[in-house]
Amino acid sequence: MTLLLAILFFAFVVGAIIRGHFSYSNVEYSFHEHPVQFVIVLLFMTGMFALCTYLWLREMQFI
Repeated sequence: MTLLLAILFFAFVVGAIIRGHFSYSNVEYSFHEHPVQFVIVLLFMTGMFALCTYLWLREMQFI
């Protein structure tokens, strides 16, 4: 499950970076209009990706 969540967060971050905008919880985040909020949310999602990847590696006993 954690691997699927990691892939989901990774795809979300990459898609948002490529498009330059995304919507989350009925709020539209655009890099050109709100760069600080855009970067903060993407850093949070990247952190979640890293955490899920770490937990998956722990579950598989690679670490």
